Amino acid sequence: MSKEKLLELVEKSDEHTRRMNAMLYWETPDGKRLSNVYVARWYERAFNCWVKFVASPEAMKDYKTVLSNGDVNMDYNYSADFLHYLKQEYEHVALLYSGGYDSQRIFMDHIENGLDIDETVMHFYTDTEDFLNEEFRENAFPSLHKYKDRIGKQTFLYPHENDVLNHFSDPWAFFKRPSTGCIMENVGFYCIESFYNGADPYDTPVPHNYTKKLDMNPRGCYIMGKDKPQLVYYKQRWYVTCIDQIIGDRGGLQNTVYWWMHPQNIKSLVKESRQYRQFILDYEYGIDQPQYNKFNLQDPKLDVLGTLAFFKFYAQDEYNYIIGRPKIFGADCKLDKIKKLELQRSTIINADRWDIICYYARCMETFFDIFPECRLEGFENFTNQGKFAWFIDIDSLEIYTQQELIPNGFEDITSTRVQGLEKEDLIRVKNWQGFMRRGESHMRIEASGDDVHTKQIRKLKDQKLIEDILTGS
Repeated sequence: MSKEKLLELVEKSDEHTRRMNAMLYWETPDGKRLSNVYVARWYERAFNCWVKFVASPEAMKDYKTVLSNGDVNMDYNYSADFLHYLKQEYEHVALLYSGGYDSQRIFMDHIENGLDIDETVMHFYTDTEDFLNEEFRENAFPSLHKYKDRIGKQTFLYPHENDVLNHFSDPWAFFKRPSTGCIMENVGFYCIESFYNGADPYDTPVPHNYTKKLDMNPRGCYIMGKDKPQLVYYKQRWYVTCIDQIIGDRGGLQNTVYWWMHPQNIKSLVKESRQYRQFILDYEYGIDQPQYNKFNLQDPKLDVLGTLAFFKFYAQDEYNYIIGRPKIFGADCKLDKIKKLELQRSTIINADRWDIICYYARCMETFFDIFPECRLEGFENFTNQGKFAWFIDIDSLEIYTQQELIPNGFEDITSTRVQGLEKEDLIRVKNWQGFMRRGESHMRIEASGDDVHTKQIRKLKDQKLIEDILTGS
């Protein structure tokens, strides 16, 4: 692929990132701001350089100012102050709302602090994928109805399958949309920015169900709640971090506010990080089966100085209370994110929308031409190459960029753990999803090194039966 095409994409992405006032983006050595991870990776490959993931200079300055006193009051509601800040800073404050644990927390922060919500925005799947909309309906509609007098405007965005078809009709679709995240774009997804005038850098036609696009208020903002704490234990220090993989795929809206990662609410994130760490350190150990989300610093087998450990909320809704997330309506309707992506693909195929599948396949072929290793190896290595905008020491409140804390990567590591466990133990944990990108059985086969029959045994749901068969009990 030509560098001319790459540079065309870079210029468009830079213009869009600046116009949308993005707080987080990838930055080339010559200062271009990129909102698309695939363009950033291609740039690195073409020019043999490092493209950083960063917070804007203004944001970094604000982080340091807010954290400079070195104090976090664990009994204080920083989010209430942040709400008042946003109301003063912007003329219109919209909430991207799904009714899930994070957006419901932000929703109730408004209600509990006596502040009306200017606008809620819900973004649905197409009719073909309507079964995926069940959780949105069951999670969100009860609150929207109960508090309807406290909401200035309720916006519902319903894409049509032909909008998805139009999106993927361009072979460069993966590389053109503002995509801040590393998960591969899915076949049934329609970008939220396509509904708003000026948010789509490539002027996508009017969505099928609308006579005109919605206008964005240039003095408004969009709140997004996707930033649960991700912790890193490194050289006996605990950090909460901002990694590009957490940001997701809503990078196309003007003045996007990441609720817990915004500098003016960053103490809420530190507070929740400390709560999460306490849970990790206090968690009771299983006797017969390893359990994740645990970390025993008193374990004589643990190299406390040489161990690198990562902790993140995966499909663990039962733990949301730890960081103050409220109960939600229709919690039993929520789907695991990985499973949701798999169901989307199969549903589009079962609906015989081969026109969409063929266009999507052509987009994927463009991707493979630039990243040929993914054609053979799959996407696990590609999606796991996350970059950090910053690390915050949750005890000292010092903030570091990736280049400041780990300029050469994590060094002097004797053991790496995820959710407190080494990879071999994670594989044995029932329903573990952390390493899964191409299906559970694929990842178990890759990791186990067992013979064919043993692999089949390990797929049993009954963990005790697995152990009994393998040990001959």
